[in-house]
Amino acid sequence: MRAVAVGLVVAYHLWPLRLPGGYVGVDVFFVISGFLITAHIYREVERSGTLSLLNFWARRIRRLLPASLLVLAVSALATVLWVPETLWGQTARQIGASALYVQNWVLASDAVDYMAQGNVPTVAQHFWSLSVEEQFYVFWPLLVLLTVGVLRHSSATGSPRRVLATVLGTVGVASLVWSVVQTSQDQSAAYFVTPTRVWEFVIGALLALLPLRLPRRWAPVIGLVGLAAIVFSAFVYDGATQFPGWLAGVPTLGAAAVMLAGATPHWWSAGRWLSRRPMEFVGDISYSVYLWHWPIIVVVPYVTGTTLVAWQKVVIAAVTIVLAWGTKTLVEDRFRGTGWMAGARSHAYQFAAVGMVVVVAMGLGINSSLSVREEQARIQFQEASGTDCFGPAAIGTDSGCASVIGEGPVVPAPEVVSQQNTDPPYRGCQQGLTSAAIDTCTIGSTDPNPERVIAIVGDSHATQWFTALDTIGQERNWRVHTYTKTSCPASEAVRTLPSEQTNEARVLCEEWVAAVTAELAAHPEITDIVTTAYSSAYEYESPAGTPMADPAVDGFAAVWAGWVEQGHQVHVIAAVPRTQGENVPDCLALTDDPLDCATDRAISLPPDPLMAAAAGAPPPGVNLIDLSDRFCDETTCYPVIGDLIVYRDYSHLSAEYSVALIPYLTEQFDAGGA
Repeated sequence: MRAVAVGLVVAYHLWPLRLPGGYVGVDVFFVISGFLITAHIYREVERSGTLSLLNFWARRIRRLLPASLLVLAVSALATVLWVPETLWGQTARQIGASALYVQNWVLASDAVDYMAQGNVPTVAQHFWSLSVEEQFYVFWPLLVLLTVGVLRHSSATGSPRRVLATVLGTVGVASLVWSVVQTSQDQSAAYFVTPTRVWEFVIGALLALLPLRLPRRWAPVIGLVGLAAIVFSAFVYDGATQFPGWLAGVPTLGAAAVMLAGATPHWWSAGRWLSRRPMEFVGDISYSVYLWHWPIIVVVPYVTGTTLVAWQKVVIAAVTIVLAWGTKTLVEDRFRGTGWMAGARSHAYQFAAVGMVVVVAMGLGINSSLSVREEQARIQFQEASGTDCFGPAAIGTDSGCASVIGEGPVVPAPEVVSQQNTDPPYRGCQQGLTSAAIDTCTIGSTDPNPERVIAIVGDSHATQWFTALDTIGQERNWRVHTYTKTSCPASEAVRTLPSEQTNEARVLCEEWVAAVTAELAAHPEITDIVTTAYSSAYEYESPAGTPMADPAVDGFAAVWAGWVEQGHQVHVIAAVPRTQGENVPDCLALTDDPLDCATDRAISLPPDPLMAAAAGAPPPGVNLIDLSDRFCDETTCYPVIGDLIVYRDYSHLSAEYSVALIPYLTEQFDAGGA
């Protein structure tokens, strides 16, 4: 069964279009782990009347950590040697989290962090499932020991095995309910967090505790049905499937059916085929196969400079098998059964502490090199700011510059710019996808009597102007209040995204826009509202009971009209040009020619509802600020202008380019001011 599980995962990672649901192999692993660990724990409790937690955890350390820490250390070295520096910060963070077995929570956090959703997979991403298992190994024996202790000191009657099965089953039901609810509300985060997966371990645990027996004639049939359920889900499920939730019951119950059927003499039974030597061999090395396959898949394209092709995938699978066999023989078996680490329980804990510290230190070392470069980049930007042909001054018919892109080194370096997504300068000032509450920050001037009070309203593309408005506010004595929400343009129309599986985000966006409008009405001291959005990224529908001729345009115009009626001057910043769709710093790190990352103007500037609403027949008091000519010339929109990187990811401005646009932003702001 381990061979089936790891085979599905590896095939899915190498051929995701051919086996789109191969990720269910992880769920099969969870069932197996629940069965083996619970059986092991209960045997010790039954034999001795208790369970030595320190001995149990020491055995887990000897079994799992030597190989995992080795792979993480090698992955860190491979990252420094071959992976673009733009990915170092994200990779270092995940390597450290994996060494501490909290990687699943890091990925869950990234899943709900809009600015992290464009992150590319790192060499340690697959450690999320190992983190779930390790967390299970920590709390599961505690739960068993607590239950046994309560039974021993109570007058309760009944089989301890059945009582324990009842307790664990109750935990499993609660976990399943949680999984179903959270998957329907926030599937991306639900995929990674531990509580949504516990019930899968419980299925295996109940197999170990309950005296379940199949009729002899039905066992091989049930085993084949279970195996078919696993294979079915691997081929039918895909990235759009609401998973885990109740749909994870298909592969997990399938795994339970195969295990319950067991080995039967029929040549056609699942147990007979899974007991053959090749399957046993892969099953024996499955842990190391899982550890090694993913870092190789991630790193090889950076080494070759091309995407993986069929023959390379076959070679990767073969190399993974060889490395896994070597790791199983030389690392897993040796550390578990012989040598210093097996000599005393304390040695296992010493190894764990030292090994984790070393791997975490490797990650911190990678991050520290980026911190030094960030300080250097800040100094370079300050020295170059205001000079001829630096940043947006290099583009336009009146620039007089020899090159739009520039002729010096890129400022800041791509790896520094990429950090602005993982470490934003205004953390906590943007509401996320899952709430309609207003999160606001005050930036700009701290003077108690500001010349103006500004509100910046919009989706994440409004946050990219925080740095510029903060600087302007300090220079001009303007106080700036921020009102932004992930993926939520300030429009009365209902914004939709085809990729969303539920209506929750659009409903929360409607509630948030209404709340912000009410908040602005309650603050007449706000003189100006600046608003923008990634407006061309959404589709728009008329709100219930309010038909609109063109919801994409009319929805924005209606909100602005309301703000003007409240007494505010409205300034609409046109959406920034689109890129070719990939992370710009990553693209720049992989090429010597920035033009490889440029985009045709016709593609970069699609019809913009903001522009249409503000330039067509805008309400009085609405001022359009169009800076597109500081991104594009007649034919091309650039990723680097005047040696300054324009974007921090695939669509959001870098903080430095935002600041460099201040003269052009304030010029149009003042021209349309009240």
